[in-house]
Amino acid sequence: MNELGWKLFAPLSIEGSTLLIEHQELPSGVAIRLGGAGGVVLKPQEAQELLLNLLTGESWVSSRLVWAAPRLHIGQRGYNLNERAKLALIETLQSLLVESQGVAVNPMPKETWQRSLLELSQRHFDSVEEALPQLGELILSLGFKGICLWLRDSNERTLKWVGQYPEATPPEDLTPERCPVYFQVLEHNLLIAAEDARQDARLTELRELLLSRGLGAVMQVVLHGEGGLRGVLWLENREPRQWSPADETLALAVVQVIERILRPLKDELRIVQPAERRSLAVKRSEFELNLAQALSLAQRHGRSLALLRIRIEGMNRAQTEQAAREIAYTLRQSDSLAYLGEQGFALLLSEVRWTAGASRVAHRLLSRLRAALSGLKVGIGIALFPQDATTAEGLWNQAEQACTKALEAGGGIRLLTPGASELQEALAQNGLTLHFQPLFNLGDLELVAVEALVRWPKPKGLHPAEEFLPLAEQVGLMSAQDRWTLERVLEQAALWKPSGVNARFSVNISSETLLDPNFPILLQEMLSARRLPPDVLVLELREEAILADLEATSRSLEILKHLGVALALDNFGTNPLPLTHLRRIPLDWIKLSPTLSSAENAPVAKAAIEMVHAVGAKAVAKGLEEQSQLSRMKELGADYGQGHILGWPVPAEDLGALLVWGIGT
Repeated sequence: MNELGWKLFAPLSIEGSTLLIEHQELPSGVAIRLGGAGGVVLKPQEAQELLLNLLTGESWVSSRLVWAAPRLHIGQRGYNLNERAKLALIETLQSLLVESQGVAVNPMPKETWQRSLLELSQRHFDSVEEALPQLGELILSLGFKGICLWLRDSNERTLKWVGQYPEATPPEDLTPERCPVYFQVLEHNLLIAAEDARQDARLTELRELLLSRGLGAVMQVVLHGEGGLRGVLWLENREPRQWSPADETLALAVVQVIERILRPLKDELRIVQPAERRSLAVKRSEFELNLAQALSLAQRHGRSLALLRIRIEGMNRAQTEQAAREIAYTLRQSDSLAYLGEQGFALLLSEVRWTAGASRVAHRLLSRLRAALSGLKVGIGIALFPQDATTAEGLWNQAEQACTKALEAGGGIRLLTPGASELQEALAQNGLTLHFQPLFNLGDLELVAVEALVRWPKPKGLHPAEEFLPLAEQVGLMSAQDRWTLERVLEQAALWKPSGVNARFSVNISSETLLDPNFPILLQEMLSARRLPPDVLVLELREEAILADLEATSRSLEILKHLGVALALDNFGTNPLPLTHLRRIPLDWIKLSPTLSSAENAPVAKAAIEMVHAVGAKAVAKGLEEQSQLSRMKELGADYGQGHILGWPVPAEDLGALLVWGIGT
């Protein structure tokens, strides 16, 4: 084979490494290569067999290639394929095989749903509506009630019903105004396996719809794009059931067929552009035209968009092409990329639907570029419409200035959104401060813990966290703020440890931090650096963080629990988790919503406290403002209490009196 004859079909990022997938036309037909020059070459029949076994999860061995879930060995390299990586590989192989139509392929060895689905994936459908009946027939043949597909409306966040099989009366649209918790769950999940759909807290807002459709269980697969939620597919069952890994594989495979119809294949993209090839990056003039058109549509329909400027210092030609491929991997069809020579890249996100959408894309890009271009300084500047500027020129200037500031700071991401730089500067320069509120044992009024509350000192006074947390979320600073808070709290814990203080320090963490796979390692390093035992710390999280991704948060919490820190669920009762979900989470405390401290909610509070005790956790009464509330929650069985009747938040300089004598100012 001619080494120069290989054409790049797709680069996949797996565990920070790039898996190249290439193809070459030979007299005997097409050849597919995985893993570059040191990888393995597959015939179409072999690629199809690998694809089938990826779908089923069964092991498969070929010359220099071994698939034994979740491990894929190619030559001397090995990759752990998580679900997303496996799906990306499945989709890429499907796409490549479809593009190579006309090549003789041996039939599959036996009739299975995998074979049927693979055949469907290789057919041409003009629309999803055309494919749904055939996908539905396959689902019905496996004993399910049917399928239903919702897709996001092009001009708003509404999920509109596209079709279902068997056909039935179309339901109403799903909107974030009517279903705020459900939309948050969709945004953070790939799979939602509701074993009892009518009791699952994540689907509470859909209960009437579920009853009307006669559903006992539903497996939902969420379609995501760089602009956020794209849609959701329901795999439906009449009775409650335990969903198996095989069911998940089926649902994910069906969505792959739908994704292929929704997202036609792009041409091969490259920076270096022979005359016959399309370039990855358009010329600046074309990019500016795309920006002007996107800006006009955004103004007309009340949308947001983002312009990113990306500069990487010290790149050579090969690294420039590698950077372009890494950036292109995140592009949607509606986005645009320009290569500006020594000035780097400009990236247009033509539509940003979520609060921190542009920042999430930027952080993903930064991680990919740093992994691919180790040692080079990467700066990304973000400008948002309409927050930062309302004209193309204004967006260019804002993004350019933000990128320059990022590089001057040593690399990273910068926004010039009003207040963003100020908040980022406050985090970098230790410009925030902490207050600590006590938490007491209601039995003997002994101090149990102090909760750290972030404040932002400004000329007009202290700003509480709830006033600037939305900004931190919007500009992607939640993890940075969590880390700042943990560092300051652990400094205080180390300072007072020699005094024999037994009280714990409680810290609120965001879902962004909780879902970061590196967070437990970072936390362990922070504790070890100060020679602190893990049990000095209580990490608090909110119900919505757990509901957003129950499987991922459960895994993260198990790791943190194994590390030795205590875990608390904050504000329980707002979107109460069912007992079955609570049992899956290793919680030490459950802090009740302040609304449960009122007299009229006493029966509900009693039931909540009994539920907390049933899962082996301590019940913490919050928002205790009056003596009557304190007495009532103690009588109802609450273990700990917190509120102004017991103690106001105190600044760090008064923490000593609080820790040593249990009193504050």
